[in-house]
Amino acid sequence: MLLPIICIALYGLCTVLLWRNINAPGDQNQTGGIYLAATAAVVLHAAGLYRDMNIPGETLISLGSAVSTAGWISALLYLLLSLRIRIIELGLIVFPISILAALAGILATGSAVPLSNFPANVQVHILLAIPTYGILFTAFAQACLLVAQDRQLRKGVGGRISTLPPIQSMESYLFFLIVCGFALMTLNLALGMFSHGLKYGRMLEFNHHVVFSLAAWISFGTIIAGRYVMGWRGEIAAKWTIAAFSLLVLAYFGTRFVNELILIQ
Repeated sequence: MLLPIICIALYGLCTVLLWRNINAPGDQNQTGGIYLAATAAVVLHAAGLYRDMNIPGETLISLGSAVSTAGWISALLYLLLSLRIRIIELGLIVFPISILAALAGILATGSAVPLSNFPANVQVHILLAIPTYGILFTAFAQACLLVAQDRQLRKGVGGRISTLPPIQSMESYLFFLIVCGFALMTLNLALGMFSHGLKYGRMLEFNHHVVFSLAAWISFGTIIAGRYVMGWRGEIAAKWTIAAFSLLVLAYFGTRFVNELILIQ
């Protein structure tokens, strides 16, 4: 329990320091402190996940650990992206998401089951789903920031996010994340349909999970098509991303939450 609590505290410290840095930019020591605290949080988050999800010869999986792992991947991607571009403001969304994810790892444990209980194809399905959510978590955060930046530019005034990279660069990184997440999501959906077809003789069963997953997949595909066919940019692409991500959350975490934490009661 101690590792997740320290990890949450560090993510919270990063959020506070980042907010102070945006209000008083130019303090390199404070910026360095944010990255140092974020790195420590990511390392401790990983250590806590490894401890909670691994027993000798086995890996445990639960709703809470899946959410927590996706949040950790989002924080890790934030650090990696920050090595290439100055996008420190993205942490204002990534860090709170990571806090909620780490809390989910503590509170929403449900019934953890060994990964080996599932067939090999289902194991692959699970292991693909988690990084997909982590990448699209980061795309969601980038989209929120892009909406704020686009509105600020339309007003023609400076503000707390006036130090962000050019909006074209922000859009390019957003679509890079969306394309990566969409590719993983497509692969995972195809694997799931193939596996379901082998087991039940039909590729799709239209339950809540499948309907929301397909709706999210179509939405992300529409965003990519809109970018390269109709030239979608700025706020319209970001809003579509936020909506598509919301469908994805409902597809997995919403239905799993109902199944594990409500119907089980």
